[in-house]
Amino acid sequence: MVNIEFSMENIKKCLCMKCPVQIKSQCVKDKQKIMLLIKNQDLDSPMMMGPDRVHVLYCSTGKATCNDIDTNQICKCNQCTIWNQKSLKNNIPNRYFCKNGKTH
Repeated sequence: MVNIEFSMENIKKCLCMKCPVQIKSQCVKDKQKIMLLIKNQDLDSPMMMGPDRVHVLYCSTGKATCNDIDTNQICKCNQCTIWNQKSLKNNIPNRYFCKNGKTH
């Protein structure tokens, strides 16, 4: 079982913010404002970075909390540094973590 830490280091590697699945979501745009604030202040507090506030790293946290993502779009999971470093292509699910939940 692969454990991907929900940390600022991994969040910075994540491609979710640029993923076509999320790009048109108003919910994601609202959460992106929170994400930028956290990144700019370099906060690494789990309380500040909770998955309910930050819209990334679904391979670690599970399904997206935003209901307006478009999972008909092509996801970028296989282009992600974390996906490659952790060999997530060999795990279940191996893509669309925002829809299918965290990897295991």
